[in-house]
Amino acid sequence: MKHEVQHQLPAKPSTEESKRILQSDQYGYTDKEVTIIVDFLYRLAAIDLNIYEESTRTNTQVIHIKDYNDDHSKKSIPISKGKYRRAG
Repeated sequence: MKHEVQHQLPAKPSTEESKRILQSDQYGYTDKEVTIIVDFLYRLAAIDLNIYEESTRTNTQVIHIKDYNDDHSKKSIPISKGKYRRAG
């Protein structure tokens, strides 16, 4: 799988767009919480981009843990085998 590198992060979405993406009305996020979440995600993305660029400069192989297109949204992954297993 070929991964495209952008070499810079895209502009942050507006607060309204961020609220739509994060479904803030469904989860009850405040504007401040939405801003904190988006800032955190951008910091993570910046760290990931820095690691990728450093590996490119030093000619180090980047190991991708899994394909990014497998989000498990179509199937449930059971935690235990019991039919009515509940935390006690």
